[in-house]
Order: sequence, then C-alpha cells, then structure tokens
Amino acid sequence: MDEELGYRYGGYDTTMKISSLLVSLCREPSDYDKIIPKIEFWIEYVLREGLTKVNELVGIVSRVAWEGGDSYANIARFLKEFHDAPHRSEQAKSFVEELCEHVLRLFAIVSAENVSADRYSTSVGRCGEKGLIGAASLIGHLIERGLLSRELVRGHLVKPLIAHHYTDRKDAQKSVRAMAIYQLFLAARNTLLQGFLEPGDVQACFEALDTDISLEGVVGPDPVKLNVQSSSCLELEPAY
Repeated sequence: MDEELGYRYGGYDTTMKISSLLVSLCREPSDYDKIIPKIEFWIEYVLREGLTKVNELVGIVSRVAWEGGDSYANIARFLKEFHDAPHRSEQAKSFVEELCEHVLRLFAIVSAENVSADRYSTSVGRCGEKGLIGAASLIGHLIERGLLSRELVRGHLVKPLIAHHYTDRKDAQKSVRAMAIYQLFLAARNTLLQGFLEPGDVQACFEALDTDISLEGVVGPDPVKLNVQSSSCLELEPAY
C-alpha cells in the first residue's frame, strides 16, 4: 500500500514538472526545440505507466492557462504538433483534446466571477485579472491552431464574457473583459470570425472593445495591431 502511494505521488511530481515545462514554453520561447522533447516524453510516460489518468493530468496542467506568462503561442503550437504526430498514442491525443476543452470551460466559469488584481482562494481564478486575460490569449491561439471546435467556442467562449453582471461603479470588470476579448481576437485573428461566433456576439465584442482600459500593470489595446472599424470588419496586423 505504501509503495503504491509513493508510486502515485511520484506521478504527481512528474505531472507538476510537465506543467513547469509548459510554462517555460511561454517564458523561454527561444528554447522551444530543447523543451518540447522533454514534455513529449513525460506526457507519454506518465500515461503509459499509469502514474496518472488523463483527467488528472488535464486538471493539473490546465492551470498553466492562468500562470503561463505573456505569450501562449508556443503552448498552442506544441499541443497541435504533439496531437498530430503520427506516432502519438491515443491516450496522449485524448489528453490534448480534453485539455483544450477543459481550459475553455474553466474560462467560462471564471468569466462569471468578479476578477481583480488580488489572488483568489480558488485554484481556477487565483491569478485574478491577468489570469483571465492570459487564458483568453491561450484560447485564441488554440482556436487559430484548430484545436477547438466551433460548437464548443459558440457555447462557452464569448457569451459568459458578455453576460457578466457588472456591480462596480468604476466598471473595472468591463476593462478586464474588454482586454480578454482583445487578446482573443489578437491571438485567433480572423479565424474567430469564420463562423465561430454568432453575429450578435460579434457585435457585442466590438462594443466591448470601445471600453476604456484602466488596469494596473496591463497595457491596453494597440490600435495598430487591432482596429475595429465596423460590426462586420476586423482588421489585424499580418502574422509574421
């Protein structure tokens, strides 16, 4: 019994290491080629050896969405390449699919809360406003990489953001959600407008982007990168 507990605990430690390596993809983009073989190995290893189950791995690794850093493009790139590799095990593919859906659903849940600069007591939203904005960026990149279906995006992405009930007089929550929407469009680019959103939701997003951004430590939308001209046209700087 003690040996089994030790074995499972070792799986938890390894799973946390996978999370740490994914965070490194955000913070050390130049080391991408050095980091991904390690992540690939450990994901396949912990699943093959039964050190953890897919849903357990998803639950821990999904926290990266709120902790990754300023750039999530490499995480989405890794997940796409990892999932599509011809030699990938079915368990590992399932992990990627469940992770992407789990992050999206958590994003919807956190969207209902009043996020702030203070850390939360809950594991989902404990990174506050920057966490929600960062998660929005990751989801945008997942959409751009084709890792989230239109059905899932329509049901869980924008509606929770635009359905929030604002109670603060300074409208700080509007600023948080406007920045989240900005990051979504910046990351997903025109992909998000190709049938992923209903017309009414697109209009609501454009209206939200007119909100004045006043968040400590958060740089507001850059009109050079994102320019909303009308309810039917969103211009983005070209990807390089």
